[in-house]
Amino acid sequence: MPKVSQVPIACRRALNRILIAGGAPPPAVRLAPGAWVRTLRVALRMTQAQLARRAGLTQPHVALIESGKGDPQVGTLRALFNALFCDLVVLPIPRHRPGDIVFDRGGGHEPPGRRLKLWD
Repeated sequence: MPKVSQVPIACRRALNRILIAGGAPPPAVRLAPGAWVRTLRVALRMTQAQLARRAGLTQPHVALIESGKGDPQVGTLRALFNALFCDLVVLPIPRHRPGDIVFDRGGGHEPPGRRLKLWD
């Protein structure tokens, strides 16, 4: 029997769960990372200097991120949220079902087993 996919079944199941769950989170919780950092820091009654010290950053760097003027790397966000007693979860939310995209690009009419060139 030919191999259907190189993607492990656990990964395919995770994608299916995301698609079934209904997609994007509600607008009320879609904040920029800096806004989340500031919101959590203020809720914890922590100063920027205290957060910076806990995260191993400088206070001006924290201020830049909170103001939205900085573009922090994932490692920096992980350190900040860890210092705020939170876990950072990066979860892609597909805008469309992958099967629908393949079909729209002409991949729905190919014989099974043939490799499609959809992305030139």
